[in-house]
Amino acid sequence: MKLIRNLPNILTLFNLFLGCMAVVYMFNDHMIIVETQSDMLIDMGEIQLASYCIFLAAFIDFFDGFIARALRVESALGAQLDSLADMVTFGFVPGLILFELLAKSYYASYAAFDYPTLFYAIGFVLTICAAIRLGKFNIDTRQKTTFHGMPTPAMAIFVAALPLIILRDEAGLETALNNKWILMAVIILLSYFMVSDIPMLSFKVQSLKFDQNQWLFGLLLLVIVILIFTLFIAHTIFLCIPIIIIAYILLSITKNIVEHGI
Repeated sequence: MKLIRNLPNILTLFNLFLGCMAVVYMFNDHMIIVETQSDMLIDMGEIQLASYCIFLAAFIDFFDGFIARALRVESALGAQLDSLADMVTFGFVPGLILFELLAKSYYASYAAFDYPTLFYAIGFVLTICAAIRLGKFNIDTRQKTTFHGMPTPAMAIFVAALPLIILRDEAGLETALNNKWILMAVIILLSYFMVSDIPMLSFKVQSLKFDQNQWLFGLLLLVIVILIFTLFIAHTIFLCIPIIIIAYILLSITKNIVEHGI
């Protein structure tokens, strides 16, 4: 019985463990620079394993809170553990991924050696904004039933999809996602949406009635359409993830405009 009552906290700690393993894979991911006759090849090695850790942790993060509510074992300790685990897995690791992607974008040319390592640290703006987002979430009573600002797991899985899209060159996006300016734009936009006060759709449903969850049902329909398009028409796997996150943000903004005129 005690084990069952602590199951949500066990899942949260497993989330933290996955974040730690993602960092390990990133540190084992020393970039290999191979010179050819015309260019330089950058091998990102095990970064994809860090991405998979984030995906699994996001799945677990959704269910640990759901299980805690279902078992009625929510606690102050569980809330603190959840935020601390999220800070590592969905805050530090995405910043580390963007750090490496930015470094890779510069190392594609010999001019990279003109820049100090600190120059790529803009990736950790995500980590800083994730800390702000999690801190606000802990003290904002409005967010018991809704989100204000993009949740850190949504940001994290968006970022985790990028290296996989690059490695598979899905939809021919490898060149675009190796562009430092595009990566910086991604960092700025994701950081803004995390720390903003924009009300976002929450998955903390109180019932399954359509009239109370029509926007969530609309999001579910969008997700199905996106999955069908990306998997069966575009024949891509990971590109659907950032598209779904973008759809989530746009639908949340649309909901605010329709319901509140903001």
